[in-house]
Amino acid sequence: MFSIKNSLLLTVAAFASIQSVVGEYKNYEECIKPGDFALTFDDGPSSDYTEMVLDVLKKENVKATFFVNGRNCMDVANDPKAQSLIKREVDEGHVIASHTYSHPEKGITTLTDEQLTYELKTLNDLVFDITGLKLAFFRPPLGEFNEANRKVIESLGYTANILWNLDSNDWKQGDNATANYFKYLDKANPSQNSFIALNHDIQKVTATYNLQLMIPIIRDLGYNFVTVDECLGMSAYQNVNSLENKGVNTTVPANATIPTTTIVQLPTLIKSVPNSNLKSGAEALTYSILSAIVLVFITLFNTN
Repeated sequence: MFSIKNSLLLTVAAFASIQSVVGEYKNYEECIKPGDFALTFDDGPSSDYTEMVLDVLKKENVKATFFVNGRNCMDVANDPKAQSLIKREVDEGHVIASHTYSHPEKGITTLTDEQLTYELKTLNDLVFDITGLKLAFFRPPLGEFNEANRKVIESLGYTANILWNLDSNDWKQGDNATANYFKYLDKANPSQNSFIALNHDIQKVTATYNLQLMIPIIRDLGYNFVTVDECLGMSAYQNVNSLENKGVNTTVPANATIPTTTIVQLPTLIKSVPNSNLKSGAEALTYSILSAIVLVFITLFNTN
């Protein structure tokens, strides 16, 4: 019986070790390093404004992250100009990520697993054909998702759900995108805060005014512009290490607070709890197995 107990004890230790390294699909709302500022752009490419946004970024020597669609403002599969815009984003050092293929009007929470799989896989295959990159970052349209969505997203190899903590509201008629930036920045300090800023490269106000106004101001405040992979210390792609040659330290400091949110299963939309971990299905399974082994071990121990 002693050898059985020892074997069980070693098994418990092994599973405890496994659960600590199982991969997790997490939500991110800010960067892991204070002072970093990630500009992100949703819903493109746009035949009217994406090129203008890229011109401003090039002039200011800023790299950003584009959450692209396959058939929203442009039909990427059949439009050479749309394909060239995505290629330009990559060629000029920007990061591209998934925002679904068609940007469903009501978001993804109303989609079946099969419909969401189509949205994600179709876009990923299309982007791969254009760039050779397999996307690993995802942002849900409307910022809404549920537990069923999460399982599908994770099963397709995505590693991060990118949300935001600064919303320009550049899409909202009657709102002031510039004032919205200052609403967040006025209360922040680059020695303590970081940002993932939500913009849209399909909006005139961003392409023609707000972006070129805010970039110098954000710099003068002491922030460092980064792409989302640099912001998180994670590769943006499943098949290529996007951090290679960027000089990014992917080791998180011991005293760092990981800015993630936990998914809580609800009947409809997911709510978030700051600074907690979202456990993957694989990790949950590991905990279940570990619990069962511990129970068997205690039973055997008490009966000896």
